[in-house]
Amino acid sequence: MENTQQNIAYQEDEINLFDLIKVIFKNLRLIYMIVGIIVLATAVVSLIMTPVYESKAVLMPTTQTKDIGVGSMLAQQFGIATPATPQTTEIVNLLKSNLLKERVIKRFDLLKLLLEDRYEDYKKTKSENELLWEAIRRLDKMTNINFKQKDNTIEITVGYKDPKIARDLVNYILTELNDFMSTETKRVAETNKKYLESQLDKTSDPFIKTKLYALIAQQLETSMMAEVKENFAFKVLDAPRVPDKRSKPKRRQMVLISFVVALFLGIFAAFIREYMTKQKDAIKELGEISGLKGMRFFKRKRI
Repeated sequence: MENTQQNIAYQEDEINLFDLIKVIFKNLRLIYMIVGIIVLATAVVSLIMTPVYESKAVLMPTTQTKDIGVGSMLAQQFGIATPATPQTTEIVNLLKSNLLKERVIKRFDLLKLLLEDRYEDYKKTKSENELLWEAIRRLDKMTNINFKQKDNTIEITVGYKDPKIARDLVNYILTELNDFMSTETKRVAETNKKYLESQLDKTSDPFIKTKLYALIAQQLETSMMAEVKENFAFKVLDAPRVPDKRSKPKRRQMVLISFVVALFLGIFAAFIREYMTKQKDAIKELGEISGLKGMRFFKRKRI
């Protein structure tokens, strides 16, 4: 008894699978049409899309030994912090900040470049601040900052339709990043130096004065290093280059994905079509049966 039921179930599954394959082959023309239209449209769109080239730079934050001796402890007592090389997280956050993007745009006059053909229209309807914000958003959209914690390296990638401009934009960011960090370090060192000099007149202890002079010398040294040292906060491991190949659009990938999606859509449409056909046939058959019954009832009534 159980074997008989299993055989019947197996035959039903086999019949169902055969029916599914039969539906697919029956609607091959529809499937071919859907796949062909979608794949062709995707290929045309990929050819029309503006190519984007990406230029990349890899940098590593420099490390310096912090002064943790008596001088540093004394500096903390006076309420100042000894300048140190910015940490990796600070550099990453600065690269992602609107502050750095704004400085890059203003310094290298990138409004027209970033806003492109819409610059003149925007200029008529928007204020300078709105233009700047629009440019910041454009630059943020084309820039990618990737921090690799394992290697302690930071990747800066910029994509643009012109490969040379893509390289230049990365260089602009690196230049402004280095200059900003150097300037900020010098500013902090100068502020600390002035504060320490003001403390010299307030103490008569020769020991404290000696330490204050040491701290002042430290601030001067830090300021000089920030001014003359190349790549003060970081060193460039891989300088940006002019890319020779586009990064977007990935035409093969787009066509392949569209083919797979279109194939599933075509099969789905085939089953929908088969279902609708069966529904129409069932309604038609039901109508014919109802008509025959009505005719029989009418004949009996006449008799």
